[in-house]
Amino acid sequence: MDLKVFGEIIREKRSSLRLNQDELSEKSGVAIKTIHSIELGKGNPAIKTILRLFDILELDLIVIASKP
Repeated sequence: MDLKVFGEIIREKRSSLRLNQDELSEKSGVAIKTIHSIELGKGNPAIKTILRLFDILELDLIVIASKP
């Protein structure tokens, strides 16, 4: 999956839950700078980081990975 598409999915889900980046950072323990980079489609987040965000955002890794 393209990192830009992945970032858009994260941003859209965060917005739908009415969380700002700072709140997501606090809840997930992921640095706000990292969240910002992910949402811009930059960087290469560790699986541990992805799983933390998915847990808070209630996303399913298998469903996301299957998207084109």
